[in-house]
Amino acid sequence: MFKPESQKGTFLEQTKAAREERALEKKKENAAITIQAHIRGWLARCQFRLLILEEYDNEMKTINEEVKLADLKPSLHMYRIIQRFLMVWKKERDKDRFDKLCRYLVLSLEAENGRVSYVGVALNKEFAISWIAHIKDILWKCCEYLEGLRPDVPSDTRSILLLLHTLVSFTATNTWALLRAANMAPLRAGMAQLCANIMGHLFMRGFYITLKALLVKGLARSKVCLKHVSLSAIMTLATRPLISAGLTDKLVSMFLIHIVSVPALIHHLHTLAPECLGVLESSDFLLRALELLSGEQDMRIVFNTLEGNYALCLLANLIQLVYLQRDTTFQLIHFPMFTLVITRLLESCQHYVTTKQSNLTHWNPVLGWFAQSLDPGLQEAIPQVKDQLFLLWSQPVVAALLGSALDQALEQFPETPPPPTPPPSSNLFKRALEARTNRANAAKQLRNKLGSPETTKVALICTLYHTALNTLTQLRLDILTGLCYQDKILYQLWRFLTSLGPHCGLKPFLNLLSVNTKGSAPEFNILILFADCMTHYVTILDDIEMYEQQKPFTLNDYISMSSFLNHFLFTGIMNNYFEPKSIKQQWSVPFVPHTADGVVPQRLSPQLHAARSLACQGSTYICVHGRPRQRQEAQPGNC
Repeated sequence: MFKPESQKGTFLEQTKAAREERALEKKKENAAITIQAHIRGWLARCQFRLLILEEYDNEMKTINEEVKLADLKPSLHMYRIIQRFLMVWKKERDKDRFDKLCRYLVLSLEAENGRVSYVGVALNKEFAISWIAHIKDILWKCCEYLEGLRPDVPSDTRSILLLLHTLVSFTATNTWALLRAANMAPLRAGMAQLCANIMGHLFMRGFYITLKALLVKGLARSKVCLKHVSLSAIMTLATRPLISAGLTDKLVSMFLIHIVSVPALIHHLHTLAPECLGVLESSDFLLRALELLSGEQDMRIVFNTLEGNYALCLLANLIQLVYLQRDTTFQLIHFPMFTLVITRLLESCQHYVTTKQSNLTHWNPVLGWFAQSLDPGLQEAIPQVKDQLFLLWSQPVVAALLGSALDQALEQFPETPPPPTPPPSSNLFKRALEARTNRANAAKQLRNKLGSPETTKVALICTLYHTALNTLTQLRLDILTGLCYQDKILYQLWRFLTSLGPHCGLKPFLNLLSVNTKGSAPEFNILILFADCMTHYVTILDDIEMYEQQKPFTLNDYISMSSFLNHFLFTGIMNNYFEPKSIKQQWSVPFVPHTADGVVPQRLSPQLHAARSLACQGSTYICVHGRPRQRQEAQPGNC
């Protein structure tokens, strides 16, 4: 009775199995077709690629370093061959083939015949648009090859020169012999614009990044690998889009970030390719760069992109560029543009400087403990970067920057020899009358004032060097030595302080300190810089220079300095003008303490040792318990 049911189940199972078997066979058949299609397609592409490469090799087999212009085939024919080659091009496999392509392109530009010159293809309306895209593709492939080459490898040097030659040839019409003919004169402007468009295309794809990588690999080394030809070609390529675009803000900013920030670039250009510096000078690049960096937002963009280490390299290159143009452009830009830009760059670098070692700091030979690591290339270039920074406090720059400002401020204050000191009178009434007369005469004299244009200019320039002292901590002694060189600047700075009024402008400084207790006003940097320089200067004087020669400072000058510092600091402390937190950070003025009898203690540091002589010269006043008191005459034996 159950037999029909079992037969029906068996039938259904057999039908289902047959259906699954047919579906499986269909899948196998489709899979086989797909595999065959892929294999046949791959074989066809391989054959197609082999045919194209074989055709290309046959056409290019005569292209070598000894090929002559007469051996070249028509450019339109070669254009079609090269187009097909680029369809199957692979970077690693076709490196040698691409070198032959570049060699052919460069050689063809020497032909005056449009049928041979590769530029002649662009004159054909049918191929003009495709030729432009074709050239852009070739030039960008040159950039891709440059990224992987190393100038320190001899086998790569020839390839670098060839690729750079190709880029230089097709980004300007200077080497296009076809355009030298008289009948081609109407096309020159259009072709020049075409080259500008090609450079713009390369720039948008990261052209400057490629050039920077090549410059860093060739220059940021203890032994420079780039020769004159290579370095000149790279700088030509870097400046062409900059100049053709009229030094726009975007291009100047990118040029500063990617090119001028290369370690010791200007140093190597001055040594290996000085003609490139001439191009920058003739285009007024320095003026335009400082104008851009004068803007707060542009400065922030440039510095945040570079951060500390390469911003320091940018600073060093700008300093040397200014130094090389010190007789021309520097006279126009040294103040306020150059002064403010360099100060702000130093302040920005100072944000990365730390006072002590930690797990997050790294040692920098210029800045000390720094919050960023130093890459190997930059480490090797540090000696050249130091040489560039030294130019900021070199005698020509200091004289042109701070010296000229001081000369301008002291024009109305001719230097006069100090009057002989009269012997002290025993008549109290006569002495009081003489003191009053002296004060009246001093009040009638012309003087500089805090806040005047001349004083502000000197203050901002002093702020520049004061910031350099606090930022370039490992070069502090070099900076002080440069500022004290030949004593002229330091003595002029002292004359300027004495021109601010009686007692070196003690009252104006105290009034300013009462409203600016943090000491952040730039006028205070005049005092701080002078104190730092005098601290350094006094320590290197011997007894003969100080006591006998008395040049440029007399002993009376030292007495005046000591008196000013004594009264200034005493009044500031007694009136609570100083913020306790800012005393250590802001003020480095050496305080010359006196005992009640006017004798300087023996335990003072060497920079205050000279104050021993001050206590033994003439008659001065010291503050004891808040009241002025005339110092008693000290015996020479106590000195």
